[in-house]
Amino acid sequence: MPALEVEYRNAALRVETGGNQSAALFINNIQRMQASLTTLPGTLRLSSSVQTNYEWHEFIEVIVTFDEKEITISLRASNSEIACETYPDQMDDDR
Repeated sequence: MPALEVEYRNAALRVETGGNQSAALFINNIQRMQASLTTLPGTLRLSSSVQTNYEWHEFIEVIVTFDEKEITISLRASNSEIACETYPDQMDDDR
């Protein structure tokens, strides 16, 4: 499943998507938040604060949009987009 990885101000940020329209936010390889949808189309919002430099904290937000054909992952730090990718949805036989 699609995953977006970014190195941002000494912090390793990763968003992983999984089956059943789920997404997880990892910061420095520690899972901070996970959520899933029950219907398509839909949007998930994941967030966490992180210390990115000495005494510097930022609010990290992930917006994952699922529809029948694609998944878009937008990664934001303190209200500024730092990465955005769109991936084709890999349909499971279970859907």
